[in-house]
Amino acid sequence: MSLSKQSRENLLDAILSIADNLNKAENTTVTDLYFQVDKSNGVLTIYDDDDNTMAQATVEEWKVTEQGEERASVEKTLRTELAQMQKVGLFDKINILKPYMCTLVDEKKESIVDLVYIDDDTLILDSELLKGFDQEMDDFLKHLLEE
Repeated sequence: MSLSKQSRENLLDAILSIADNLNKAENTTVTDLYFQVDKSNGVLTIYDDDDNTMAQATVEEWKVTEQGEERASVEKTLRTELAQMQKVGLFDKINILKPYMCTLVDEKKESIVDLVYIDDDTLILDSELLKGFDQEMDDFLKHLLEE
């Protein structure tokens, strides 16, 4: 499901406002950001480590439809938007302790999935990148053992 122009702008504004607020803070101890969607009204709330609300955005498309379909859509959209922001260097400019993670959480604030991991030295591989890796490793090991 793609987002409307207004919903996408709301989402981007919320994330950019976090970056602005963290950059204005002199001393920040934020080490992770948590993304929570209220399915009843499509409001995305972004929290810090201490459950302080950092930003909110309304995404009409995320109102309750089907549980599994909705979560997959939210996860995919957030991953895409965060990856784009990472690609343009937004996360390099945020005043936040590294490494840090952006995590999608449920209504009880329990982790559902890690959306993006930011660290200067570490790259986290996701399932898309690892598709077919098992078969490639099996073929490689088989080839090695045959020699």
